Amino acid sequence: MAWEYSEKTKKLFTDAINNSENAHIGEVENPDGEGFHGSLVCGDAIKLTFSVKRDEKHPENDIITKARYLTFGCTSAIAASEAICTIMEHGKYTPIKALSLTKDDIVAFLDGLPTQKIHCSIMGIEALYAAIHDWAKKRGVDLKKFGVKNECVVDNEKETEDSRTVCRCMGMNKKYIRDQIKDLKLRSVEEVVSVIKAGSVCGSCIEESGGIRDILNEVWGYDKSKATPPEHSDQNKTPYQISKEIEKVLSSDIIPILERDGGGLEIIDIRGKELYFKLKGACRACHAANDTIEYTIQKILRDKVDKDVKVINVG
Repeated sequence: MAWEYSEKTKKLFTDAINNSENAHIGEVENPDGEGFHGSLVCGDAIKLTFSVKRDEKHPENDIITKARYLTFGCTSAIAASEAICTIMEHGKYTPIKALSLTKDDIVAFLDGLPTQKIHCSIMGIEALYAAIHDWAKKRGVDLKKFGVKNECVVDNEKETEDSRTVCRCMGMNKKYIRDQIKDLKLRSVEEVVSVIKAGSVCGSCIEESGGIRDILNEVWGYDKSKATPPEHSDQNKTPYQISKEIEKVLSSDIIPILERDGGGLEIIDIRGKELYFKLKGACRACHAANDTIEYTIQKILRDKVDKDVKVINVG
């Protein structure tokens, strides 16, 4: 799938990969602030570092003079990271002021992003928040005195229900997932996985108690007592019906997830409950292809079609 990016987004991306003079790809040596967000397993991760001009009497007035990033993400992740660094450097931001940046600021700076790529701006902001908390710890700055609300670092000894880690692969806690569901108006598990990538790696946090589905129910007031449990197996389904259901789920739920990052899937054959396929595009060479097959393709088919579905990669 070819994403529709703004000219500004495309220019920032092109400048970055060509290592132009204004690009920010790299890492600050001995940084004053360092933060990381994402998952190397799923392929989206951002590390952000910055240095400051110190105010020895009032460290809260330190000025960010240099910001750099490393990302294992796509066009959107690179452009969003470039936007964050540019805004802070050109605006002579203090770390305190930088905490006011939101995904909406980044999307506006880029003249828009496709909905499925909004998570890239969120990742960049979360990496920035982590870097600022690192700076505050090093400089002895109590961020709570400045009314900071976007605290991404949690004291494990004082973990609350909101700070409880839900998606362990991506390091996302309940508050973060709930806030994104509300802010982005995500109504289904598929939308949560696609847009913010919670549950996109192993998927175990989707159905477990207090997981993604429970958070969706909590946000939108869905009454679980009225829910009909999914039928994982139906002895009355014919092989033809099963094959059609597999094709439908592939088309509606699985292939869009693969295509959002330049991948895809080609059906070779469906024999009963066995799907034979080839991965296409970026998925073929992806180091996490086996995880994608087991935890995305097979898991979704087993959840939505039949618990005994098997997937066989013949590519």
